[in-house]
Amino acid sequence: MAAIYADKYDNHFLNIECGRKRFTDFATYTLNALEVPGMPALLAALATPLRTVLASFSDKVVARVGTDGSTQDNTADEDDRWDDIQEFITETDVKVVRPAFYKKSGLDKIYPNKLSGLTQSKKPDRLTNFEAYVKALEAAKEQLTDAPGKAARQLLEDYRKVAITKDQGESQEATLIELLGPEADDLCWALWDVHCTGLQVYSRQPDQAAALFNYGILPRKKRPSKKKAA
Repeated sequence: MAAIYADKYDNHFLNIECGRKRFTDFATYTLNALEVPGMPALLAALATPLRTVLASFSDKVVARVGTDGSTQDNTADEDDRWDDIQEFITETDVKVVRPAFYKKSGLDKIYPNKLSGLTQSKKPDRLTNFEAYVKALEAAKEQLTDAPGKAARQLLEDYRKVAITKDQGESQEATLIELLGPEADDLCWALWDVHCTGLQVYSRQPDQAAALFNYGILPRKKRPSKKKAA
């Protein structure tokens, strides 16, 4: 087979770069399309096997669900935890740190970038900056006692959990589908069956086969910009 046509016979679903949640939405669209009344029998018959593998795949989706049933990410939770941390830092500064270091050197070790540099940290820097602050409190236990350092350490561990979970969720958006486990592999082949059968059924109307999928749900690949000729 000529190399330029070889990829036409590859299961392109295996090469999609996408997170598990978004791929679930993509497959759900196709399942709903197959279940439309009047769908040709060959295609309608693929709804049941697709539904089975989709259920197995979607069970792996990790998402927090609100009390109203809406799906949420960890962003709100992370910001809420940071609000608590800001309140702790401010209160500890007024009641413990400032009195302990009044007219003494060493305050710069607690706040190397001043108090505002800590409380107003940009989101990507929050975890690193707060961890440095916690270590500084622990190192200054002779002046501050153990209490503020221990309390800050607990806040740090709680914040670390939500921050890391959020980062992992975002990194999965660029994950190759076939690396998300055997359930993903099964789902890709079920979608490929729909793709091939759709082209068979609508061989003279391929746009109807294309309508079985909504590729707009998937993230767009960034294409390298063309260099201007010198």
